Amino acid sequence: MKLSAIPAMVSMIPSVVQGLKVHDLERITEIFRRTYPDVPQVGTEVLAGWMGRAESLLLVDVRSREEFDVSHLRSAVNLQSAKEIAEAVKERNASKTILYCSVGFRSARMAHILSGQGVSEILNLEGSMFQWANEGRQIYRGEVPVKAVHPYGRLWAGLLKPGLASVC
Repeated sequence: MKLSAIPAMVSMIPSVVQGLKVHDLERITEIFRRTYPDVPQVGTEVLAGWMGRAESLLLVDVRSREEFDVSHLRSAVNLQSAKEIAEAVKERNASKTILYCSVGFRSARMAHILSGQGVSEILNLEGSMFQWANEGRQIYRGEVPVKAVHPYGRLWAGLLKPGLASVC
């Protein structure tokens, strides 16, 4: 973790105390960019384009099974360990591997760990699941479209637009 991210983290304290709001997601995204500057990022619009062109993608949701079971990106796999992800990257031989979580911090951390282990071509989805859902992009439970996202915790639910947070 880069020390340059600490001032940005401290600046979030008032928002955390008062309750996070959708507009705070952009500030959180900036924090993980500063924390893991070596991790390549991909935006939701670019990923949606790749998905629409049926690119050879490996989408890895690094959230907990409970979060994944509420909703996820279509065709994503739920893997939490670096070992599992590295094995999936090797087996799938996809053109691109995109990691995501709720807001992008856990997935950026995992991408950083994997790059340190020599796994290349890993991208982090900026804003991750929350950004994707807030933009009205389709999310799934299995293969069924849904409208709910696991909010990770009550504090984080404010980062989702009204009506998207599932009950946790």
